[in-house]
Amino acid sequence: MIDELEDPGQLPLFPELSTGQNIPSLATLPEFGKALQNLIRMSDLGAFIELNIQGVDKLYTINLHDLDIPKDFLKNMTNYSPLTVKLFSNDIRNEIHKLTYDIKSFFNSKNSFKTSFGFFLFRTHFDAWKNTLAERQESLQSYLANTLGKGKYGHNCVDFFRLGYEHIESYSDITAPWEFKKRPLLKDIESARKILHENQQTLFTLKQTEIEFPFNVITLKTGRVPLVLHQFQSQVHVHSIFKTIHMEYLADTAIESLDDIRQLTESM
Repeated sequence: MIDELEDPGQLPLFPELSTGQNIPSLATLPEFGKALQNLIRMSDLGAFIELNIQGVDKLYTINLHDLDIPKDFLKNMTNYSPLTVKLFSNDIRNEIHKLTYDIKSFFNSKNSFKTSFGFFLFRTHFDAWKNTLAERQESLQSYLANTLGKGKYGHNCVDFFRLGYEHIESYSDITAPWEFKKRPLLKDIESARKILHENQQTLFTLKQTEIEFPFNVITLKTGRVPLVLHQFQSQVHVHSIFKTIHMEYLADTAIESLDDIRQLTESM
């Protein structure tokens, strides 16, 4: 028995046997051969690059309306607005964004051309791109170490936590059974994370009547943000993904030059 995988990225050679009604196909072997030759020629000339920048923006939103808190535990919520908290100041965030997004300045008319799904980088510039990417990544990591080292990152984490924690406290009524720490510490956050993880707790399983409810809410909200700088640094990456093009686009064309590739992408 053969199971057919209806993956839109795969092309059946025999569409008449396919159960999918809208799957593009290469109907004949000669047509497949032509598309394959075009793909090889395209690969000789270069490749599409997609940039994916990860781990830069760390934030969370606290909305008391979403926590199923009894109304008598909260003060008047008539003009209530949810709070969004960001890990770093505007200056630090702007510099991080500059270091990551400025990497696109590498691409110009001499080494690539832009398409709707990334840059087409000429093969002759692959090594230069690889070196540039490594240099920019190193510059980013150096900036993070110099700016957030010597305990500064930890202070950012505490403030990141504290703002959401104080938001709940500011709307807490005297009828609420909660207790609020005057000054949350990293060790308190780390300890709460460990306990919540071991007990497999989520925002939906927390009990609003527990004393530590507000602290646990913010602990879970900030749980994916590392409390140690080197762990945060390991999450910040500029990923360069080499991509190709689906072969159905190459069956009815002829790829001989960069202009052919440019015209093809403009028509897609």
